[in-house]
Amino acid sequence: MKNEIDPSFNNNQYWLWLPFHACWDTAAKVEDSGMHKLPMGGGSARRVVMTYPPEGGGYTPGDTWEMYVGPDNLIEQLLWRRGPGTPIIVKIVIAKWLDYKKVGPLLVSLDHRGTGDGKPLRIFFTDVAVKLAGSDRWVNAQ
Repeated sequence: MKNEIDPSFNNNQYWLWLPFHACWDTAAKVEDSGMHKLPMGGGSARRVVMTYPPEGGGYTPGDTWEMYVGPDNLIEQLLWRRGPGTPIIVKIVIAKWLDYKKVGPLLVSLDHRGTGDGKPLRIFFTDVAVKLAGSDRWVNAQ
């Protein structure tokens, strides 16, 4: 299960919490490389690249996440490349980050549409809620 099925769902939590991983994951190298052309369509955005070392860190070591950040500091698009030697089927994903919702004090993208190895891909989340520290109730995304 751990070696076959779990890797098939690789990085799902990164698609929801990626901006936080850029701060949380001390093993990752995070670099703001300035303005770059968006990978999908026209326009440009600030590219922030987060790379995990091949010897460990992140869900799959060696992964690279290129976040294209707009003037509102939200991810507009993302280009993900898997690390070498991981048993994941998809090697590269390019996706737009859509449907931002507020969930408690957080703002998260719930819909990601693009391509995985050139084929149509959609990663989305439903029924997202958080329970704040010290609270007994869940706060739904709105």
